[in-house]
Amino acid sequence: MLGAGGWLGSLLVLLVAGIPAARQLGEGRRGVGVAALVRAFSPTALLFAGILVATGVFASWLHLGSISNLWQSEYGRTLLLKLGIFVLVFGTGAYNFRRVLPVLGEDAGTRRLRRSAGFELAVGAVVLLVTAILVATSPPADTDQMARHDPAPVYPNP
Repeated sequence: MLGAGGWLGSLLVLLVAGIPAARQLGEGRRGVGVAALVRAFSPTALLFAGILVATGVFASWLHLGSISNLWQSEYGRTLLLKLGIFVLVFGTGAYNFRRVLPVLGEDAGTRRLRRSAGFELAVGAVVLLVTAILVATSPPADTDQMARHDPAPVYPNP
């Protein structure tokens, strides 16, 4: 939660408060203000994205039990859906970092950033929705463990 909240939450603050505040600067300073703000945000976003990936890999390893459970269980298929959508979010963030950040400093760059970061945030919200479904789904490792430790009920003969 820390990784997702840090990444998407700070991106939301950047879009809703930071960029509008920087655009209030005087003529000629707006683009520079937005660029400075985004350059300050980028290392934070990368840190939280790294935390998100590391904890996601660890949690998947814990909950899946085996690689084949990725496609053989409802939990695994939901996780694959989440990962597919997450790749869009991650790719958009990488696009912003590699392509948009270098051209910031003018109004056109700011508009480009607002559009692509808004898309990143919207797709991130879809990832959160799929995550809500995922946490409500029983992981196959839990099901396997319950089957090994929970003997079949014994009914007395009438």
